[in-house]
Amino acid sequence: MQSPAATAEGLSGPLFGAYTFPTFKFQPRRDSMDWRRISTLDVDRVARELDVATLQENIAGITFCNLEREVCSRCGQPVDPALLKVLRLAQLIIEYLLHCQDCLSASIAQLEARLQTSLGQQQRSQQELGRQADELKGVREESRRRRKMISTLQQLLMQTGTHSYHTCHLCDKTFMNATFLRGHIQRRHAGLDSEGKQKKQEQPVEEVLEELRAKLKWTQGELEAQREAERQRQLQEAEIIHQREIEAKKEFDEWKQQEWTKLYGEIDKLKKIFWDEFKNVANQNSSLEEKLRVLQSHSVMESNLGSLRNEESEEWLRQAQELQALREKAEIQKTEWKRKMKELHEEHVAEKRELQEENQRLQASLSQDQKKAAAQSQRHISALRAQLQEQARIIASQEEMIQTLSLRKVEGIHEMPKAVDTKEDSTEEELEDSQDEQQKVLAALRCNPTLLKQLRPILEDTLEEKLESMGIRKDAKGISVQTLRHLESLLRVQREQKARKFSEFLSLRGKLVKEVTSRAKERQKNGAVVSQPDGQPP
Repeated sequence: MQSPAATAEGLSGPLFGAYTFPTFKFQPRRDSMDWRRISTLDVDRVARELDVATLQENIAGITFCNLEREVCSRCGQPVDPALLKVLRLAQLIIEYLLHCQDCLSASIAQLEARLQTSLGQQQRSQQELGRQADELKGVREESRRRRKMISTLQQLLMQTGTHSYHTCHLCDKTFMNATFLRGHIQRRHAGLDSEGKQKKQEQPVEEVLEELRAKLKWTQGELEAQREAERQRQLQEAEIIHQREIEAKKEFDEWKQQEWTKLYGEIDKLKKIFWDEFKNVANQNSSLEEKLRVLQSHSVMESNLGSLRNEESEEWLRQAQELQALREKAEIQKTEWKRKMKELHEEHVAEKRELQEENQRLQASLSQDQKKAAAQSQRHISALRAQLQEQARIIASQEEMIQTLSLRKVEGIHEMPKAVDTKEDSTEEELEDSQDEQQKVLAALRCNPTLLKQLRPILEDTLEEKLESMGIRKDAKGISVQTLRHLESLLRVQREQKARKFSEFLSLRGKLVKEVTSRAKERQKNGAVVSQPDGQPP
């Protein structure tokens, strides 16, 4: 579960806006438990039918009730402190979850308000676009009407142009029709007065033409100005819409990147936890293997009577118990991993559902580029799902390997006594055959002291190796009391086992002890330093 700071940080992002969350504080518990109401509830029915309304009705009474004064109705004893602690912890967890639910409800309400505002703004923008489209349509109609008027004026000018004028053959004057020409000839060429009148009649026609040309130029300039203004306005509107789309896409990408970063961080933390747990289990397995190897090396003891295998039932039992405990711990860890994986999967499903809902809301107003980005986010989600499945397969293989190692160690422990039993018969026969040879070797050593001096370093090395196999280091100057007791019990068990197999073992050991004791006393009398007895029994 995330901390309150992390929750507030996630909800105050660019998508959720700046929202101030109330300060969280645990409330005191003063109310008593309503046992009648609790007794009327059918918990199995609530769990079976997913009756969330019943849970919401009873959540306040259970969360804020005081359980410290509750006593057992039968014995009158107060509630167990451990159970009371668990119940109080559950109440605090429920209260914190209620606080998170309120915060999320408030943030959802704020997001819905922002969504309604955005939808209203979008609707107003669409209405403005419709109005501007109507205005553009009217301007186009006006432009078409003025173009028709201009073409009509141009045709009129063409009809009244110089090609349709009647030219006077007596002068350079031209007239619009033959009547004017005849009047011109009668007046102009009849006398000076008629010529002056003809000039006065020509002046209004020229003024009309100039006025028409000026109106035509003004109309064309007005149309060009309106056309340029309309084009500039459309460009500005397109730029504003493009900027809004870029800002919305940027906010969505930033929020999506934060969500991905948060999810990847949680996955990395979970991977680290799993890897640490796996290392701990591997270290425990290696330590148990080392102990088993040392135990196996201790079980083989060298002596003057031959090689025997030691049966240490207590060590095997302890080893089996440790392996059983390791298997139980591995099962517990496996259950914990499954629970964590389930929680991670549920969080992933919830976040994926939120992303899908948010994508569905935003895709209605997204452009083509934003739809491509949404499709890319879907591909990222699919890739993340594949990574989670691969991680689950790796964890399952690690659990299977741990279980296989544990089963292998237990089978090795159960097979060790059988191996010892199979070798007891063979070692018994070898001991009986080697007794005569050892007697001959001892007689030869007594007769040849030089050979004894040559064999002394070999015997010392053999003794040191045997002590090291029993857990005593070569350079040790002494042993602890606990180690001495352990070795005494180990040697006692070995002697009892050998005495059961060989009836003359105790008598032979007694003779050797007496002989060694007598020789040690003789050397003490002679003032010699005894470094090692010649015939020390095992």
